[in-house]
Amino acid sequence: MALKTGERYRCPDENCGCEIEVAKGAPPTCEGNQSPRCCCGKEMQKVG
Repeated sequence: MALKTGERYRCPDENCGCEIEVAKGAPPTCEGNQSPRCCCGKEMQKVG
């Protein structure tokens, strides 16, 4: 999945709670398909 400007991702571990917001999205040619990972190692989930 190519990250898009304004998207928010949150760590699913309630004890961590790290959250990120994409400030600059990937170019349309980006073919990535992985969700971002938190510093604790868990895959972050898209919010909203």
